[in-house]
Order: sequence, then structure tokens, then C-alpha cells
Amino acid sequence: MGKIARPKILPPQVMELIGHALHTVQYGYLILTVQDGCVIRMEKTEKYVFSSKNKAGYVKRNVPVGEHLLQSKIIAELQGLMYGQLIIHLEDGKVGLIEKTEKRRINEYEGINGDGI
Repeated sequence: MGKIARPKILPPQVMELIGHALHTVQYGYLILTVQDGCVIRMEKTEKYVFSSKNKAGYVKRNVPVGEHLLQSKIIAELQGLMYGQLIIHLEDGKVGLIEKTEKRRINEYEGINGDGI
């Protein structure tokens, strides 16, 4: 039988990194990789958009002390995930899209040589 997804508490270090990235990335995305129900990796890709509309130049933001508005939604999405990725797209400092890719391990189906599907 497959593993039953149990709600896991994210370690404070992981929460702090996710919160910091949500507050500081203007354009880009975060990829949270989950294995056995635990976040094992976070990738952050930040893009810089140069435009003639933005005459003020690069804007440096102060990182708010509080929790990001969508942090609880992201935690809820992560808790039901055993294997896969959560991709958070950021545009103009706002979460524009949350993409969830779930993978399932199938151990009960084996081929002739003991190989999985």
C-alpha cells in the first residue's frame, strides 16, 4: 500500500526562507521540492526586468517582519504533498500563480523482472 499523507510541520528555517523569498523577489519563481512529505530543496530564480517605464531605477525593498499574505495557503498546499513540487510564480512582487506537481510512487505494480511501471 502507498504511504498516507500526514500533515507535517515545516521547520522554522524553511518557513523563514520561504517568507523571505516571497517578500523580496520581484520577478521570478520559487520551486519547493517535496520528498516523503518533507521540503528537501528550495530553488529561487529571480529575474530583473528593465523597462523604459521604470525611470526610478532599481527599488530595494525592506523585508517585512510579519508573515506573507499567502504563506498559509502555501503551507496548506505543501502539507498534502508527499512527492512533487510546488512552483510559486512572482510578478511585480506579487504571487501570480501557484503550480503543484504531484508524483506518486507505485510499489504494488511490478513487471516480469521486478521493475515498476
